[in-house]
Amino acid sequence: MNFTLKELFEDVPNEFANMEFPSHLATDSRDVTSGDAFIAIEGEKTDGHKYIPQAIENGAGLLIVRKGKAPEGISIPVIELDEPERDLALIASKKLHAHELSDIIAITGSVGKTTTRAALQLVLRDKFRVHAPERSLNTLIGCTATIMAMPKETEILILEFGANKPGEIKELSEYFPPTIAILTAIAPVHLEGFRSIEGVLEEKLEITRPSSIDKIIFNNDNEYLTESFKYTVKSMGVGESSDSDFVLSIDNSEYTLPALSFVLALRQTQEIARYTANIWGRHNAMPLALAAATAHELGISLQESSEALADFQALNGRGKVIIREDGKFIVDDSYNANPASMSASLETFAKIKSNGKIAVLGEMRELGENSAKYHSELKPLLDDIDHVILVGSIWHDALGDESGYTFASDWREALVLLRNIMSSSEWKGILVKGSNSIGLFNIIKELSCE
Repeated sequence: MNFTLKELFEDVPNEFANMEFPSHLATDSRDVTSGDAFIAIEGEKTDGHKYIPQAIENGAGLLIVRKGKAPEGISIPVIELDEPERDLALIASKKLHAHELSDIIAITGSVGKTTTRAALQLVLRDKFRVHAPERSLNTLIGCTATIMAMPKETEILILEFGANKPGEIKELSEYFPPTIAILTAIAPVHLEGFRSIEGVLEEKLEITRPSSIDKIIFNNDNEYLTESFKYTVKSMGVGESSDSDFVLSIDNSEYTLPALSFVLALRQTQEIARYTANIWGRHNAMPLALAAATAHELGISLQESSEALADFQALNGRGKVIIREDGKFIVDDSYNANPASMSASLETFAKIKSNGKIAVLGEMRELGENSAKYHSELKPLLDDIDHVILVGSIWHDALGDESGYTFASDWREALVLLRNIMSSSEWKGILVKGSNSIGLFNIIKELSCE
């Protein structure tokens, strides 16, 4: 059961007072389905109030708008707020304080947040009533939407905290203070906003500042996090180093599609379990291990989490392996890319001992003034790939025409080039990876229809 409108808002028309808040809150009218709530956000590029007719046409059951912008002549309830985004976040925060949750788990880091969240949700769901975002909703309004749709019976809430510029993690932590913080990794991501990797670290550590924090689970293989939590009593490190609280051992043999295999052991008690999951690459062992370690702190044994994660399926764009009927495979790693994740994905691709490997790699965006350098440093990892299509001007600036690679300006041109290669040569596997804004997910959609 969800909260009613009168339990959440001060001014609600009597005829709608006992209506339950919808189980889905959308900020994009295109995402609205029957009965959903739609919040009109005024952004830098557009005003969500313009799309209220589309939201209603798509079946919205509730509107949340700025005061004075409520549409006339409609039959669905409308909530008017002075500052819809901030006011709704404050209401969500009050809802959290009024709700007796066992734990609020917040996940941050440069990579792996969503995979960690999905894995943790899978492990916890048999023993707890868990609520989490349906997808990567890691902004203020995204976390707000998740909380507003949280059922009353929820015991554990899982949130993702993302940031593109300083101050965003602090704000999220103040509105929605976690009891458990998970830090996946610190890497050169969003450097246009943070200027340096030290800036990224400073921002991500804001998740550990609230007095509500009882436990910190972190990637002990990441040097920035290892140094940050070396002497922190509340922290538990997960990593391949022997001094980790949860010691991770990854199968380093040739990669066998589509399963990832690793062992996780609790150093203090020697409790141990082997994990296998249908996800691409050794770099995804850390998100799954972080999920298992967090679950262990909540009373779920490593063996129990191992059994739960055997059913884990990679999310679209995040290491999903598509096996075709002819035995050939396509790796959908198209959701995002930064130097750390790109290196890891390419290293996994290299471990597959087969001819006929094709990589379609979109440029890595928001890396700041050293962007070309980060791209050029990946060149050695391209040597064992039979065909490489590089999408975006940054790749061209970093490597140049004399590199021997094929360059494309956008995903459409890359798709044409890819199809030419597929039709003219024997191929075994295709890796598709790049920053989400390039749209390489469209290549996956096109190939899936063939």
